Amino acid sequence: MRNIRLSLIFLLGVLLTNTYLIPFLKANSNFTNGVEAGTQVWEVKYYDELAWQNTVDSSLNPKHWLGGEATIVGAKSKLTIEAVSNNRFLLSVIFKKLIYSNETLSVFPIVRENGYGEDFINGDLIIHESHTNSYFIWDYRFNCWSFTTGEFVYQSSFEGEHSMIIKDPQDFKQILLDYNDYANSINNDTTLQSLNISFPLLTGDDLLWQFTLRRFPAAKPINNYLITLKGALNSTNAEVQGNTLIFQRRDEQNFNVEVTYNHLGIWEKFVIKNLENQKIYEITSFYPKNLVYSILAIIFLTLLGFIIFIFFKRRKRLKA
Repeated sequence: MRNIRLSLIFLLGVLLTNTYLIPFLKANSNFTNGVEAGTQVWEVKYYDELAWQNTVDSSLNPKHWLGGEATIVGAKSKLTIEAVSNNRFLLSVIFKKLIYSNETLSVFPIVRENGYGEDFINGDLIIHESHTNSYFIWDYRFNCWSFTTGEFVYQSSFEGEHSMIIKDPQDFKQILLDYNDYANSINNDTTLQSLNISFPLLTGDDLLWQFTLRRFPAAKPINNYLITLKGALNSTNAEVQGNTLIFQRRDEQNFNVEVTYNHLGIWEKFVIKNLENQKIYEITSFYPKNLVYSILAIIFLTLLGFIIFIFFKRRKRLKA
């Protein structure tokens, strides 16, 4: 009888443990994190201002997209990742980091005062649904320096910030639906209407573009992550080729934006081209750790060559 009780307790423990772990296993079943502590440096390599104005946007320039001195060839931006961990972010946090514009953030305190703050997003907004109000993510802490032509100062432009990689790109579909429900709630509120406050509704293409322009990383395998993300958002204006997202955009004229991710899942290259495949704007990057490895390899090969040279020189002398 005692053995039966122990067996039942053991089985109950296994069931409870599995019930608790299943979400984590599910979140990790297809994709893994590639981002690690280290530094990525981006550099503006090419900018044709006239072509930008005629093709991309006559009223805005690269600094409106990327900040800092992104209009100047040679300007650099730096990202230093300090730590990466497993976490869950509430829907309100994901909205803030992934979706909200600066304009939205500026009026959010008023929106909160009128009953549409974090409690509404994480509670009333999704209470009629069976889905979750939080998502599994990899949380990374970082410092980021805006594009500059000078030396990077000690104090970064964005100090001790947190961002994320959503573990399952399929989750973007529900996040987009929830955000648009939230925006509709705000836009239909008479008090907020009287204050001329509204939130934009987004398409899947809009969200994919924001994901890319804000330099969110992709999980590994990168190609599969990008394909799944594009499919979840039902994007019709983008395609995936290898580790590159290619957007078909239109403003003054039609143009393409190519964003390539490196082996870590971080932005490696950002290129804008016209439909004749002529380059309008380009950013490239390097990962200093790779540079260190290259320097060490060069030093090693130099030493090896020197040793071989000495060996054959002595051998020749002995023969003589």
